[in-house]
Amino acid sequence: MDEQTRLIQRSPSRETSTSPVHGQRNREHLSYWKMQVACGMILFTVILERLAFYSLSGNLVLFLNKKPFSWMSYHALSASFYFLGVSFVTSLFGGWLADSFLGRYKAILVAFIIYIAGYGTMVCLAPIPSKNGTVIINGTEICEFKNQSGQHDKSNPFDENCAGLLYIVLTIIAIGTGSVKANIAPFGADQVLGGGQQPTLVFFNWFYWCINIGAFLGLGIFTYIEQQQFFYIGYLISGSALAFGAVLFLLGGCVFICKPASGSVLTNIFKILREACRSKRRRSKMISRTQRYIVDEADNEEEIKFLDHAKHRHGGIYHDSIVDDVRDLKKIISVFVVLIPYWVVYFQMQTTFLLQGLHMRLLFKDSEKNASDSCNNVTDEIETIEQKPQIVAAWLSLFDVILLIIMLPLFDRVIYPRLAKAGYPFSMTKRILVGMVFAIAAMLVAGALEYFRLKSFWPWGEGECQCKNRSVPQIIGDTKYNAADLSVLWQIPQYALIGMSEVFTSVAGLQFAVSMAPKSMKGIIMGLFYFTSGIGSFLGTAITAILNANTIWFVDGDDHGDINCRLPCRPPDNIVQANKSCHLDYYFYFLAGVELIGLILFVMVSKIYHLDQDEHNQNILQLPVGEDKEIPPGRRTPHSIQRSISNM
Repeated sequence: MDEQTRLIQRSPSRETSTSPVHGQRNREHLSYWKMQVACGMILFTVILERLAFYSLSGNLVLFLNKKPFSWMSYHALSASFYFLGVSFVTSLFGGWLADSFLGRYKAILVAFIIYIAGYGTMVCLAPIPSKNGTVIINGTEICEFKNQSGQHDKSNPFDENCAGLLYIVLTIIAIGTGSVKANIAPFGADQVLGGGQQPTLVFFNWFYWCINIGAFLGLGIFTYIEQQQFFYIGYLISGSALAFGAVLFLLGGCVFICKPASGSVLTNIFKILREACRSKRRRSKMISRTQRYIVDEADNEEEIKFLDHAKHRHGGIYHDSIVDDVRDLKKIISVFVVLIPYWVVYFQMQTTFLLQGLHMRLLFKDSEKNASDSCNNVTDEIETIEQKPQIVAAWLSLFDVILLIIMLPLFDRVIYPRLAKAGYPFSMTKRILVGMVFAIAAMLVAGALEYFRLKSFWPWGEGECQCKNRSVPQIIGDTKYNAADLSVLWQIPQYALIGMSEVFTSVAGLQFAVSMAPKSMKGIIMGLFYFTSGIGSFLGTAITAILNANTIWFVDGDDHGDINCRLPCRPPDNIVQANKSCHLDYYFYFLAGVELIGLILFVMVSKIYHLDQDEHNQNILQLPVGEDKEIPPGRRTPHSIQRSISNM
């Protein structure tokens, strides 16, 4: 049909040129071409934006921990948690801004301007390589480096070098990426909604792959440049890619379908809550004035729930169905709240896991030792040949990305349908529980690895040799890391377990929310999902700060990133802290306990709200008329759409 249309266009006749059918075909062909171009430009922009994001977040702990900033490791962890938290929390604000005032296209452009401004400042703060191989501390021109001597308040994160400016810059970047994240998926859906369900599914499948391509490039290539070469080069290239993506998106304005702001559901929710308060107050005053009906009205008042006061029939101004939609949010928000412990565990990939990896052997082969393994023949540090690492610590996050790419289609297309066909449907609530179990296992494995890592670093635990270690000095940039002689590849299981938990909990959690959410509130549910994810990251910051203040799990050594510290080896003036040492393994075990509590709370919520029953009823409602009601629920829901959104 398309080929015939093109031939007619090349040799038009008087009859065909005025044919309404021919004109309609031309318009459809042009519309299809514009949709393809628009989707292609959006998808390429997504790749470049995710590349820039993971280039920054994947190695942020190393950037702050190494010279010239030399932040304490727990302060670098807190900054990374903060950055990830703000980038998720502001998604809700970005979506509200687009819906209420700017529209999605303008909101994304404004977000890109903010994003690029912050990223450009980050490039200026990165150390610049000079021609003779030395490093120029570029940040000294725009912020104060007051801690070069290392004498500062270790409990105050804002006493670190350039801390104030860096936190401001990270906040700006997080606001930009959060607003882009909130709007670019729905904006892409706007381009294909007129084409039916199949183009929408195809777009989101490509959208999901582009997100992972960007993550793969950012983690696989740019973190290598940053660790092995210079952060300045890595940030400059990834920042340029981000700017190119913004320009590409701007040029796409001539083919994009740009819908104006239509009002935010979030604003309407607050209006309903306010109307319920007003209506209840008016009703209470009316009861107090009508003395003879006070008893009867008081009895009726107990039967009316709070939100019901906003309904027409109870004196409010809103239709019953709208108020009932707001009421349904309580169930979904309850599920999101009990998922917060899971997000605390999930964000360890780009924080504590990275810090642990930096203190493991980043070489493929064992380091060459020049000293005996005997305790009596060693000094405080066994002399080894200092080598430049061959493995990038941030590369281990790629195992999470690769596992998602492989396992999601496998479960969606093969495992879930076969289980359902066999009479054992794997409900979304069961998937969330299984994912939580994987998250607990990841923390236990990470804790066990940290125990053996410390044991490898301090092979002589008691007696006169307790302060003698077997370390592998590794040079990253101009910073020396004292690593244990244990390969970083031992971290693969814990990253893989986090990936498996994401396959189940993260995907099923959003799928549950979207399928259970009222039709009028699908968008706000996505924003709330990101919001609670960000709260989990903020909670990780709080836990780190509390443990640093009240325990010795995060005590730092002289290199500002040492998680191998053993304080009895300090000079006599530190005798007060004797018998204390770093124990990051205790922290991982603690998080396993936190996630166990989250699992128990989720079981309680699922029982209180009958989540499995609601899911079953929702699946029945989605069936077409006359369809067999025993068809497995996994075959009715467009999983690819929810997967795409959840991995943004």
